[in-house]
Amino acid sequence: MSLEASSVLYKYLSGAMEVSRLAHSWEYYDDIASIYDSMYMEPYWILYHLLTEKLIEDDLKKIGFNSYDGLNVLDLGSGTGRWSIFFALKGAKVWAVDPSREMLNVQRKKLREYELEDKIQILHARAEVLPFKSGFFDVVNAQGDVLSYVENLDVSMREIRRVLKSPGVLLASVDSFYDFANSMLSGGSLRDFHSLEKLKMVEIGDLNHSFKTFMSRVFTVEDVKKLEDYGFELLDLAGKVVFGPYDEFFLAKKMDEILEIEYRYCRVRELIGKSEHIHFSLVKKE
Repeated sequence: MSLEASSVLYKYLSGAMEVSRLAHSWEYYDDIASIYDSMYMEPYWILYHLLTEKLIEDDLKKIGFNSYDGLNVLDLGSGTGRWSIFFALKGAKVWAVDPSREMLNVQRKKLREYELEDKIQILHARAEVLPFKSGFFDVVNAQGDVLSYVENLDVSMREIRRVLKSPGVLLASVDSFYDFANSMLSGGSLRDFHSLEKLKMVEIGDLNHSFKTFMSRVFTVEDVKKLEDYGFELLDLAGKVVFGPYDEFFLAKKMDEILEIEYRYCRVRELIGKSEHIHFSLVKKE
């Protein structure tokens, strides 16, 4: 599971959750914006992001986007701009949207450093109300489990479909039900497991950096497939990361080789459920 999820889950199982306050996701991210990037510098997250890059490039090629030049990309839940910058450096025109003002402020500073202000337009908005005309984007990128964090998945999916061209593609990751379920059961909490099984929601955050927590929607493979009902066709499905846990020193030393192994096995259906995050892409149907 994500850094936020693992930290709060440990404290929840140890009975320390009474010190937290349930909030909107963007309130939590406002609190941690200044340190967010530093939280994801470990070898595991480097592996995760490199694998994501390979999956994104695969999916774009599958629908005939062999070049990023000329693509209109909506980076939904752009945060501090990792993926906005990735697409812009490849030649795409990017609109970066996030409900956290503080995360966007960090991104603005990074865009000045990269001299990308003319390629990335930043907007403060939520997935449920996208300030764009219909059929404007070739790609909607929703990395970082954005669809797990939106407050209204139904409205968000309808908005994503509305702003996509035909054909257009949604690239996304979500929190995995299986990983949370395994952590709860192995941690000895049947009550939490049954609640997760029933609601498909879990309270997450990192109490080391903020006393605010928020609700995350967890997905099974079947839940991801159901998103086709919004007028999409499932193009790709993969696990991120399917092996491990890794020794961090070993992973750092053998990063390239392990990346190729993870890439080779990430689409094996039996292993997807073992991953902390599920990657998928959906193509808009006519």
